[in-house]
Amino acid sequence: MARPTVAVVAPLTGPRTDWGAALLGRLERVRRASPDAAEWHVYDETPEVARAVACAGHAAVVGHSDAEGARRALPVYRAAGLPCLLPFVRAGEPALSWAPDGDALARRIVEAATALGVTALAVAQDQEPRWTALGHAVVEEAGRAGLTPGPSGALAVLAPQDRFARFARGTGPVLTPTDCGLVSFAHLRQAASHREVWAVHPQMCAVRRAGAALTALAQALSENSALRAGALRDAVRAHSGSLLTAGGAPLGDGWLVSRLPWTCPTRPPL
Repeated sequence: MARPTVAVVAPLTGPRTDWGAALLGRLERVRRASPDAAEWHVYDETPEVARAVACAGHAAVVGHSDAEGARRALPVYRAAGLPCLLPFVRAGEPALSWAPDGDALARRIVEAATALGVTALAVAQDQEPRWTALGHAVVEEAGRAGLTPGPSGALAVLAPQDRFARFARGTGPVLTPTDCGLVSFAHLRQAASHREVWAVHPQMCAVRRAGAALTALAQALSENSALRAGALRDAVRAHSGSLLTAGGAPLGDGWLVSRLPWTCPTRPPL
């Protein structure tokens, strides 16, 4: 019987190529460990990719680094009976995800500012839509927590890691979302080397989440290459190293806060 094919959707161009590199790097490791599990077909993460994937007869799709794009793609995959595995974002059922709850990120940033003992929280953000939305959420959470929007306390830098230096200012503590599994983490560490920076990061970095999704799928297909649709989704869940809830999200996963030097000092090995 021919090996099943799997679509891997990764951003190959544009500002999110860091996520594509994390996914494809882990894919190479899974390929070496389980060479006969599947044939892996890589697609660039474009607005039209879901239609192309759904029409190609794959057994499953892994990837998507953009939450809104994944939500738009999910109905297409659902109609095609195609299990969707998302290591980086959540899109709702029936997709399986290994990502922390993005809606909780703003609350954790504000909780961290409160724990630092400041009375004010300023926000400096990139203008890409997802960062703008996070900025609005942080401001709202800060207001509910009684923090004033001034420069006399902490600063929340909401931007890609390699753009941190453009937004960091002042001398107070800085809070910023990070992911040590991305190549850009090195840029952040260099730019933050002389500041008090607190990293708000997932319990599992991007590389390890990608590995969890790809490994579970490879193991499921290695055991039974004929599995498809719901049966394959159930088998992936059974092989997942992280316990997934009925809604397809990791149980108990969330956002940690630590001094930047105390997160992974180097990018985890692929």
